[in-house]
Amino acid sequence: MDLIYWVLTAVVLVVLLAIIGLWRLLSWQQKPDANYVETFIRKHPARSSLLVTINGETLVEEQADEPRHLASTVKIIVAIEYAEQAANGDVDPSERIAIADLARFHIPQTDGGAHPSWLTDVEANDRLQEGAVSLEDVAKGMISHSSNANTEYLLMRLGIEQVNRHRERLGLSNHDRIVPFVSSMIIPYEVAKANDLKIFDKEDAKRIPALMDAMSSEAYEQQALTIHEKLKNDQDGSYKDNVKLHAWHNQKLDQIVSKRDTRSTVREYASIMQKINSDGYFAKEVQDHLQPVLEGWLLNNSKKRSAFTRLGGKGGSTSYIVTFALYAEDKQGNRTEVAAFFNDVLGYETIKLENSILAFQLDVVGNDARRAELVRQFGGE
Repeated sequence: MDLIYWVLTAVVLVVLLAIIGLWRLLSWQQKPDANYVETFIRKHPARSSLLVTINGETLVEEQADEPRHLASTVKIIVAIEYAEQAANGDVDPSERIAIADLARFHIPQTDGGAHPSWLTDVEANDRLQEGAVSLEDVAKGMISHSSNANTEYLLMRLGIEQVNRHRERLGLSNHDRIVPFVSSMIIPYEVAKANDLKIFDKEDAKRIPALMDAMSSEAYEQQALTIHEKLKNDQDGSYKDNVKLHAWHNQKLDQIVSKRDTRSTVREYASIMQKINSDGYFAKEVQDHLQPVLEGWLLNNSKKRSAFTRLGGKGGSTSYIVTFALYAEDKQGNRTEVAAFFNDVLGYETIKLENSILAFQLDVVGNDARRAELVRQFGGE
C-alpha cells in the first residue's frame, strides 16, 4: 500500500508540475515584451531583419537586404494602388459594396477570424447598411483587420497587374510579384486534380507537396490567377463547397504555401514607409486617401493621438512568418520608419512575437531610450 501511495503521489506531483509549467508558458507567450523582439533579432540573425530610420538617418539595419516572406504586410502595396485609383477617380471610395461580393473570397477559419471580426466591427459602428459597406471601408478592413477576403476583392477591382506595377514604380527591385492570397491556399486542390490525385486520400495527398515544389514561379502564379477567376465567379459558393479546404488542408501543405509567399526586404518596406511619411513623394490627393486607410486603426485612442501626428502601417503573420512596416511622426515633428521581418519562426516563437510586436513598434517610434538601446545593441551604419 505504501508503494502505491508514493507512486500515486509522484504521478499527481508530475501532472501538477506539468500543468503549472504549461500555464506559465501560456501566460508568458501572451504577455507583450518589446525586449523579446530585440533579443530574438540579436540571437537569430538568419531568421530576422530590422531597419530603423529617423528624420532620414538610418539608425539600425540588420539583414536589411535579405529577401523574406511578407505575409499580410504586402497589403500596403494594395492600399497604395487603391489610394491612387481613388485620387484619379478610377474608383469611388463611397461606392457601396455588397458583403455577399466579398464573401466569394472568404474561406471560414483560414484568417484567424479576421473577416468575421471586421464585419462585426462595421455593423457595430453603423457602417454596414442594407448588406453593403463603402469601398473605403473594404480597404480599411484589409489593413485594420487584415481581411484576406477584402484584399482579394480589391485585387479583382483594382487589377492585379496594376497592383504589381508598384514594384517598379516604387523601386522595389527585390520584391516578388504579388499573388492572390485566398486563391493560393486552394492550389494544392487544383494540383491534385491536374495529376489525377484524390486530395482527400492520405496516400495521394502525400504526393502533392513534391508536385508543388516542382512548380515554377510562373506556373504557381498562373494557377493562383486561374483559381482567382473561379472564386470571382463563385456566386453561389459551389466551387468552395467542392474544394472542401478544411477536409484536406494540413501543416505540410500550409508550409508549402508559406514558402511561396511574396518576399521583399526591410530596406524596401522602410523606403515605402519613408515615401508615405515624407509628404513629398505621393500627390496630396493620394495621401488623403492612403493615410486614413493605414493610420485609422493605429490612431485609435487618445494616448496615441496625443503622442503622434501620424502613425500608420501594416503587419502580417502566419504560423511561420511575423512581419511589420510602420511609420510615425511625433508631436515634435520627428519622423520614424521601422520594418522588421521574421521568417521560419515556429510554435511559441510565433505567438510571443505576435503578442510583442506592437509594444516593440511603439517603443521604437516613441521612446528615445529604446532607440538608443537599439543603436547600442546593433550599431548604426
